[in-house]
Amino acid sequence: METNYDFVIVGGGTSGLVVAARLTENPNTSVLVVEAGTEHTSDPRIRTPAFWLSVLGSPDFDWDYKSVPQEGLDGKVIPLSQGKLVGGSSAINGLAFVANSKAAVDAWAGFGNPGWDWDTLGPYYKKFHTLAPPSSKTADHLRLSYMGEACRGCEGPIQASFPEETRDPLPAAWVDTIGSLGFPASGDPFSGKFSGGYINALSVDPVSRTRSDAATAYLEPAQSRPNIHIVTGALAERIIFDTTGHIPEAVGVQIRKDDVVATLKARKEVILAAGVFGSPKLLELSGIGNRDLLEKLNISVIVANANVGENLQDHPVSSVSFEVEEGVKTLDALTRQDPEAMGAAMQEYMTNKSGPFAVGNFTGSLLPVPDFVGPDGKSTLKQAVRETTASGLNPIAGAFTPYHTSFVQSLLADPTEGAGNIFMYAACANVNPASVGADIIVKDALPANFITICAALLYPLSRGSSHITSSNPADKPTIDPRYLQHPLDLEVQARLLRYAETIVRTEPLSKFIKPGGRRNSGAPADLSNLDVAKRYSKLSALSCWHPTSTCAMLPLERGGVVDSYLRVHGVQGLRIVDSSIIPLATRGNTQTTVYAVAERAADLIRQEYGNA
Repeated sequence: METNYDFVIVGGGTSGLVVAARLTENPNTSVLVVEAGTEHTSDPRIRTPAFWLSVLGSPDFDWDYKSVPQEGLDGKVIPLSQGKLVGGSSAINGLAFVANSKAAVDAWAGFGNPGWDWDTLGPYYKKFHTLAPPSSKTADHLRLSYMGEACRGCEGPIQASFPEETRDPLPAAWVDTIGSLGFPASGDPFSGKFSGGYINALSVDPVSRTRSDAATAYLEPAQSRPNIHIVTGALAERIIFDTTGHIPEAVGVQIRKDDVVATLKARKEVILAAGVFGSPKLLELSGIGNRDLLEKLNISVIVANANVGENLQDHPVSSVSFEVEEGVKTLDALTRQDPEAMGAAMQEYMTNKSGPFAVGNFTGSLLPVPDFVGPDGKSTLKQAVRETTASGLNPIAGAFTPYHTSFVQSLLADPTEGAGNIFMYAACANVNPASVGADIIVKDALPANFITICAALLYPLSRGSSHITSSNPADKPTIDPRYLQHPLDLEVQARLLRYAETIVRTEPLSKFIKPGGRRNSGAPADLSNLDVAKRYSKLSALSCWHPTSTCAMLPLERGGVVDSYLRVHGVQGLRIVDSSIIPLATRGNTQTTVYAVAERAADLIRQEYGNA
């Protein structure tokens, strides 16, 4: 293995592979990607869309992080999956293909990041993907009339599609029910302005019906280039700095592979794409972070920046399951591993590339808080804000807090914006799993079938942290998302979740719900009471696995770690390109925004170095 490259990228996941592939389009630019995991591109558990839950928590694929006990969830520990393999989280996520909000991205610019508004970033959402148009039969069945051709990516590497499913009545019933409640799809989500119930696309190749991820879409086409290199099974231990000049400069990375330590030198830049927990960890191990923490761990301070590892944001999700009428087909038989159901599903997938194994989660909505819409909506919101801030003490401190609070409160007041993602899947939920992965689905719900309605809080005011607790690079960081610790978050989450009661009592979905039927273990018989909904929101809370913002792109004085060119404050030759730089939780699943950010990051780097 050579030891000198133009760019050394730490992390062979979603963003790292995008940047590597784009930079090496110039044959004169050499790039090395360092990945702690290994390559599993052809593994059927990765390629088969519905198998994603089966790999979560496995050390072969997943970092398998855990939160500290969550004060806002009465001490509950939350499993947190992040991809540890070539392709990163794009290889193990739930495949949902959800666009960000124009209002949210415009807020990035408003926070002090010139060049990061929707007009600038929007085209990158199109650049990275190709969305296959559905057949007319599928479009009609899945209510896809909202699609706008102007928003559809047509030439990007990531392949996206809709499930060619026209036999299951539940998705159409879901969309029609949300529409009848006053929230029809308002347009194409990729326009940046959207609310309502809809069927989202999936990062699934429309021809092979297999997962499309950063490994297959970006790395594989570039792998024959002599100027791109990847080393797997290699843990980055620290960034090497030249401190002889006025400003410290990143010049390389120390890695450990097969218990052998090596130093890889970067002639131009070190680029961090180690993820929301890995990137702040590597900064701290290398001497960039809170001075008190670093000195306590006997780490030499290169740059004192207490913002590193702070501002962590994630989507908490709470859920409730409802028993369906006899004869309504769900995925419960598959989760019980019923031999007949498993065999039929596998046969259908192998023969026709269709059926339950060919899809991920796709039945959702992006909604305002229903209680904050309508004649009394404004007064209800004002009262909720007043009551949750009555003490005058904001439990979430920090320089970013006033900017963050202003944005979230303005969004909650906008009936055209989605503050919550309320979605459905056809199986019984386990809201207190022993571990991450398939444990979130109940395996022994004999003999009943269920649907589960989930409510995810899209713009939490609760912000947490991820920090090292030792100088040993092999140790995992301590992660505290502080879920629902801000009282307004709990208020909003409970109001979103209790709306499930309205949804299941509204036609046409109500026709599929068994009157007086069972619910998942621990679920109240009725969530209409707000206090009951608050208690159960905490009990059933889990993570959507959408963490962001631990190395936020913000001015230093507002809580930032990187500037608007993604360069780490206070040093030269070091940039971050992953989800940790996103300053504000995304509207829904993060993968589309991570791809868009990485594509823009590659352009920024190429511009700086004259096409690199």
